[in-house]
Amino acid sequence: MSRHPIRVVARRTGLSPDVLRAWEKRYQAVEPERSGNRRTYSDADVERLLLLRKATLGGRSIGQVARLDTRELRRLVAADEKAAAAAPGAHGQPARAARLQESARLEACLASIQDLESHRLEAQLAEALVEKGRIATLEELVIPLMGQIGKLWRDGSLRVAHEHMVSAVVRSFLGRLNGNADAAGTAPRLVISTPSGQHHELGALVCAATAASEGWDVSYLGPNLPAEEMAAAVRLRGARVAALSIVYPPDDPRLPGELRRLAELLPPGTHLVTGGAAAAGYDAVLEAVGAIRLGNMAEFRSWLERQRRPAGAGLPPRP
Repeated sequence: MSRHPIRVVARRTGLSPDVLRAWEKRYQAVEPERSGNRRTYSDADVERLLLLRKATLGGRSIGQVARLDTRELRRLVAADEKAAAAAPGAHGQPARAARLQESARLEACLASIQDLESHRLEAQLAEALVEKGRIATLEELVIPLMGQIGKLWRDGSLRVAHEHMVSAVVRSFLGRLNGNADAAGTAPRLVISTPSGQHHELGALVCAATAASEGWDVSYLGPNLPAEEMAAAVRLRGARVAALSIVYPPDDPRLPGELRRLAELLPPGTHLVTGGAAAAGYDAVLEAVGAIRLGNMAEFRSWLERQRRPAGAGLPPRP
C-alpha cells in the first residue's frame, strides 16, 4: 500500500499541512501512521480528506462531517454536488472557496495554539494580513479566533500556558498594526483601555487597530485603567472619544461606580463608547451615564466612520 508524506497530501487535497494536522488532532478526521514526528497517509486517507474538503466547500463545517465514514461521505458529497448543480444561478464556488479558506486558516491557528507553536500562529496572522488586508484580518480571523479561545478556555481545553502564548502573539501582532498606523495631523483622537478590574485586553487592542485603520489618532493605554487616569489621558490628548472594552467579568460590583466616576470626569462633549462580551451586563449604568454601547466590531467601525464627517455633522463641538 502506498504511503504519502504530509506535503504530498497537502498538494493532492489542497489542504495546508496546518489544516491537516488540525483536522487530525481536533476531529480525528484521519489517523495517519507516525514515525517520530513524521506522518504518512494512505490512499484511503487521501480520498477521505478530499471528500471532507468537498463537504466543507459545500457549506458544511468540518465538525459536522469528520466522524462520518467514507461511504457516508461519498453519498453526502454526491448529494451536495447534485443539489448545487440544480440550484438556479448557484455558481458560488468562489464564495464557498473563500469560506473554506477562512475556516481552514482559523483551524490552522487553533492547531498552532494547541501545539504551543507560536511561530506558526505568527505566520498564519502575517499571511492573512498580506492576503486580506487589515480590516478583513481583524474581523474574519482575529475576532473569531478570540471567540474560539474563550470557548476552549471555559470548557477546560486550554491550559494557562496556551492562553498566555496566544495572548502574547496576538498582542504583539495587534501592537504592530497600531504602531504602523499613520494618522494625519488633523485626525480626530481616541483613547482606549479597559476599565479598572478588567484585565482582558485583546478586545481593546482590536478596537485600537480598527480605529487606527479608520484614520483615527489612537492612544492605547493598556488594561485595568482607573477612571481618573482614563479621564486625565483624554484631557492630555484632547481626545474626542473615550473607548472601553469590557470582556470579563460581566458582574463586577465595582465597575458601575468606575463608569459613573469616569463619566463625571470626562470633558464635556466627549463620547464614552463601550463594547465587548460583558458590556451588556452593565447596560443600566451605561444608559444612565449616557455611554454608547456597540454590539460588535462592524458597528464600532460604522460608528467611527460616521464621526469622521465634517465638524458639526457627527460630533458635538469641543468646548
